[in-house]
Amino acid sequence: MTIVENDEGYLTKSLDGLRVLDFSTTIAGPHCTRMLADLGADVIKIEPAEGEMMRTRPPVRKLCSTAFGQLNVGKKSLTLDLKSAEGAEVVRRLVATADILVENFRPGVMQRLRLDYASLRGLNPRLIYCSISGYGQTGPSAGLPAYAPVIHAASGYDMAHLAYQAGRSRPDYCGIYIADVLSGVYAFGAIGAALHQRHRSGEGQHIDVSMLEAMLSLTLNEVQWAQFKVQPTARPMFGPVETSDGYVMVAIAARRRFRA
Repeated sequence: MTIVENDEGYLTKSLDGLRVLDFSTTIAGPHCTRMLADLGADVIKIEPAEGEMMRTRPPVRKLCSTAFGQLNVGKKSLTLDLKSAEGAEVVRRLVATADILVENFRPGVMQRLRLDYASLRGLNPRLIYCSISGYGQTGPSAGLPAYAPVIHAASGYDMAHLAYQAGRSRPDYCGIYIADVLSGVYAFGAIGAALHQRHRSGEGQHIDVSMLEAMLSLTLNEVQWAQFKVQPTARPMFGPVETSDGYVMVAIAARRRFRA
């Protein structure tokens, strides 16, 4: 993350005074709300009584997951049973004074709890409600569960990456969850745009972040090549070169730079 500092080198805390209700789990949503907290927002993480699943994710130090800590540092914590009338009522009271709500449940879950945007906007017309899901809130795949490796495959990212690996036919197992982090960053950016629009209009809105569409933005050339019959641009030298003590990444994109 880029650190936003003033002339004295201190974090600007530009979101100081904003309240965020964080219903998200795992990586994508918590990554987004961690960045909001870093900029000074008052983030309240809402979990079930047993705690979010990432609390037990290794590595664990002193009974606490350090990965969970990295994603949730700077937030407050509140446990609620959202299926109970009492829990839902607490959420509604919080929503009345909140600026932002972030959730990454499967589409339909918040609606069944009557905590979706349509149900809450009447309590707070200025609420910015951000939903992160695998395939978006609508469409034929909206109800499917989606973890990052599945989205990598569904977006074509894995096969696009494989096309650059000479002599290989099996896609990588990517243990780095690109789709989660990227979706969290896009959600963070969209929330910033919504805040700017609210400043002018006085109204909030519902943000729909699709992990699949976020991943498609990484395959710029491949998406275009899939639509148009063109020969991929030749590069004089591009890729890792093995040396006696490791690899060197060479990126020479034009013949002029190769000659230089």
